Amino acid sequence: MPLRPFHSPGAGLEYRLLLALIMAGAALVTVLLIQLLLPWLVVGGLAFGSIWLWRRHRAREQALHRLFYAQIAAHQGRLSVLDFAIAAQITGREARRFLDQRAQEFWGDFEPTPAGDVLYTFRSPNTSPHSVASAVPPALSLTVADLAQRLGCTPEDLAARCSQPDFGPWSRDLDPDGCRWRYDADCDRFWSEP
Repeated sequence: MPLRPFHSPGAGLEYRLLLALIMAGAALVTVLLIQLLLPWLVVGGLAFGSIWLWRRHRAREQALHRLFYAQIAAHQGRLSVLDFAIAAQITGREARRFLDQRAQEFWGDFEPTPAGDVLYTFRSPNTSPHSVASAVPPALSLTVADLAQRLGCTPEDLAARCSQPDFGPWSRDLDPDGCRWRYDADCDRFWSEP
């Protein structure tokens, strides 16, 4: 008895056509989904990238501020561009720009050295120019926003707490260097205390 073929001759063609139609339909659906989702994926990627860059920039700025305060304390209120650039591992141009901004913010001065360099000097109004080189670190003066950033709280919290009698101990507990702070309403600034 002759054996019957497993598939009839026309079944292979129909199967291939059906498979081709399914694959074409899947490709069409994929292209449509990509066209619909691609703009959203691009916008989402750009938003994520922007947020990541902003956080990275903010973390770098906070690290520079912490280093600046430490360098001011270590050098008794006198700081050169080279010293700060070496400590921060940034270029001289970036260090000069940063120190110029802090000099404007904290009423800094410039002091020429015998070697021809320029030192940025940051003094408390309570100290004379000759007492800067003494062993006691100079008092730092900060705005509400800068002190809030240093203490890790909001400016609103800081403004609410500055008039309370326990502000000094509260600020010392939050300060990374353990500095106690007092508020001067005349110049609307906060001053560090030893």
